[in-house]
Amino acid sequence: MTIRRFAEVAWTRHGPTRYASVALTPVLVAILVPGWWWALCSLGAIAGVIIDLRTQSAFNRLAEQAETLDEAGLSKAVQRHIASLAVITGVYVAPYAALAFAPQPAPVIGLLFCAGSALICATLHVMTRTMIFYSAPVIILGLMLNAFTFGRGVDAIILTAMAGVLGVNAIVAARAGARSFGDLIGARQKAEEAAEDLERRVNERTAQLEVASQRAHAANKAKSMFLANMSHELRTPLNAVIGYSEIIEEDLESGDTSASAADLAKIRGSATHLLTLISEILDLSRIESGKLELKPTSFDLPSLLRGALDTVKPTASKQRTTCQLNFAPTIAVMKSDETRVRQCVLNLLSNAAKFTHNGAIALDMRECRIGRLRGVAISVKDTGPGISVENQARLFRPFTQIDSTKTRAHDGAGLGLVITRRLARAMGGDVQVSSKLGHGSTFTLYLPLDMTEAPPAAAAA
Repeated sequence: MTIRRFAEVAWTRHGPTRYASVALTPVLVAILVPGWWWALCSLGAIAGVIIDLRTQSAFNRLAEQAETLDEAGLSKAVQRHIASLAVITGVYVAPYAALAFAPQPAPVIGLLFCAGSALICATLHVMTRTMIFYSAPVIILGLMLNAFTFGRGVDAIILTAMAGVLGVNAIVAARAGARSFGDLIGARQKAEEAAEDLERRVNERTAQLEVASQRAHAANKAKSMFLANMSHELRTPLNAVIGYSEIIEEDLESGDTSASAADLAKIRGSATHLLTLISEILDLSRIESGKLELKPTSFDLPSLLRGALDTVKPTASKQRTTCQLNFAPTIAVMKSDETRVRQCVLNLLSNAAKFTHNGAIALDMRECRIGRLRGVAISVKDTGPGISVENQARLFRPFTQIDSTKTRAHDGAGLGLVITRRLARAMGGDVQVSSKLGHGSTFTLYLPLDMTEAPPAAAAA
């Protein structure tokens, strides 16, 4: 931008003035001054115009190539062309400085031409130190030589000094204008860079907002689908409770209560299932709102694992699935939230029992390291259908189920794994899955043996 602006100011505004001046002045010299002085002025005009036009073309080419050059190469090229531009003034002015030695009125013409050159330099706001170095001596010399011819003795000296002062003032004015122009160019360049940076940031923010919007839309869609499925999950046990209650009421009225015990068992089972669903939703709500409270206590971990496995054995037996427990004897006491640890283990075992048919479930416990702390790895391995890589990425997302249709084979809110991971992270651990479609799955719960020594991971990560 600076180079283009330089060329615009140097030629578009002042080029026609220079060309007209250097073309017409030799004609006036030929008319008014005897001899061949006009030829010298014409030669300077021709040489100056040629250098002028070539320099202009060079600057235009440089402006087109500016973006392909590095800073050092660009600076070197600009300095070379600026030196050429400065030489132009010297070539234009030198013949008119020589008119001081020609008969009258040649010195008048020379003085006026040199003064006009000084005026152009003063208004040409692209004057640099290099241009002044090459231009100033010739202009000042021309002014002083021609002014000297208009007086004698002291008068000639005074006129010469005044001409020199005029040239110096013109050059000072040119430098002042050049600095102002440089500041203007710098400000415009900074403004353009700021505008480009703002545009880039706006584009980045727009892209981020688009991604966020897509994620929000996907999350909203997942929540809507989850709520639709949950309404079905909640209504099913609630309808069973209401239905069997009505049946028992009718049995009491008729006096035949032989089937009431079985019906009450069904009511209790449905109510328990309904309570489990509601508890999962409330647990996730507490975790997401940051209101989860953990109460670390010391407890016997092997006993907890045996109890959890005994709890799911009836479900596994219905699926004709065997259960086994393997644990390292070096681990006995654990300090953590016993209720939440049991909840995590039961969630993993319940999922394994639910999805495994005619197979086996193994609950393993071994010692591990979690950072610099002693920890325990509790693995639940099943021989179920396995999980594809695509679906593994969705397992721990809230409000997302692998099978979200109303005709899915397994009931439940689908929040068990989400809650398990967030509880594990809140206790300073994590949950990982390893599975291959058709070859079963292994879910591993990593927990520090002493929860109070471990900083909690981000529960909502």
